[in-house]
Amino acid sequence: MRSLRSRLEFTCRVVVFGLLGWLLGTSVIPTGGRRAETVAAADVASRLVAWTRAPLNVALHANLDATPAPWIVDWLAALAHSGHPLTWTGAPSALAVSAEALADPRGGARVDVAAPPGALVTVRDDASEIDSVRVSRLGGTVTTPVVVGRVIASLGGQSAVAAAPESAGVRAVVIVGGAGWEGKFIAAALEERGWPVIARFAVAPGVQVSEGQGGSTALDTSRVAAVIAVDTLLQGLGGAIERYVRSGGGLVLAGPAGLAPAAASMAPGALGPRTRPAVLPRDTIGLGATGFYPVKSLVPGALALERRSEGISIAARRVGAGRVIQVGYDDSWRWRMAGGPGSQVAHREWWSRLVAAAAYVPAGRSPPHDDGAAPLAAMIARIGPPRPLPAGTSGLGRVDRRIFMTLIMIFLLAEWASRRMRGLR
Repeated sequence: MRSLRSRLEFTCRVVVFGLLGWLLGTSVIPTGGRRAETVAAADVASRLVAWTRAPLNVALHANLDATPAPWIVDWLAALAHSGHPLTWTGAPSALAVSAEALADPRGGARVDVAAPPGALVTVRDDASEIDSVRVSRLGGTVTTPVVVGRVIASLGGQSAVAAAPESAGVRAVVIVGGAGWEGKFIAAALEERGWPVIARFAVAPGVQVSEGQGGSTALDTSRVAAVIAVDTLLQGLGGAIERYVRSGGGLVLAGPAGLAPAAASMAPGALGPRTRPAVLPRDTIGLGATGFYPVKSLVPGALALERRSEGISIAARRVGAGRVIQVGYDDSWRWRMAGGPGSQVAHREWWSRLVAAAAYVPAGRSPPHDDGAAPLAAMIARIGPPRPLPAGTSGLGRVDRRIFMTLIMIFLLAEWASRRMRGLR
């Protein structure tokens, strides 16, 4: 019995000294094999402190089903920069959002989202939900009259955040052409919306009249947001119109205005002969019910914005720093005057959107850069693309050294108790 106790005490001492030696040795000389600690996305934040204290031979790996908060990504990037082996896998949603002020007298913002095709993205601000958009191809757009705080786009468990834009100040719109119904009612529609309008109409050969809220019709982006040409009298502006557009101004070519030689170098395409619908318009007239000039032979870089069975009715392109929109319709005033209920409002909103799409808008104060607007792209830029665990690593995870300290205390107590029971100190 005495021999058995002696063996037990000896064994306890050997185990204690062995554990102490192993702890000391692995602290001074890291083991050759690389261990790995893998955590889920929900546990990354709670493990950052422990990961920071981990030896460099411990590979750190995160399984991410959503992009972590920016501060967590910053911490992970700092760990990778300090030499810790850091990898991640998973498939967070590729989501991005941007918010820009609308060029509209009533203010508002346009929110653009990018996400995988077919995804349903919910858009909200700090006050409430704004809308949802089903992504076609690569992105979608939502407009809102007001934004409170931040703009937040959500897809599944992923969120992208953009700062609310400052309101864009609007400048005057110059309408050029012969005195007629189309120019008259375009001016009326824009003034009703709140746009400052300067009308420059020809009433007789060599006789022009100007009226409106803006005074001078000199083409300068400091005073003029866009020019609308309703016919070939645009030619009277000469080279000033092209200089204005290339410096950032907007130009809308309505109806036959695209036939003017001054518009040839800027138009998105050539105009074909005026078409008429196969069926005569009914008593209620809609946009293009009486015909339009189809836009043909689009130049490189031009886009078709609206198509009808007879051809392209609206096209657009960039010219220098400005934008040019070509509209085949030459009698939209009939839609306003002889359309169904609400046609006056629809005509006003339609023309305001056209002008806003082309108008020069002074750049406001840019919000501070925020990685939250495109979280997945920002994370990949900081810590790299998804990668599996390096070869040769063990996925058992790091063993807590407190377990070894507990075992040492247990064996010491067992050896001490055995010696006390034998009457030894």
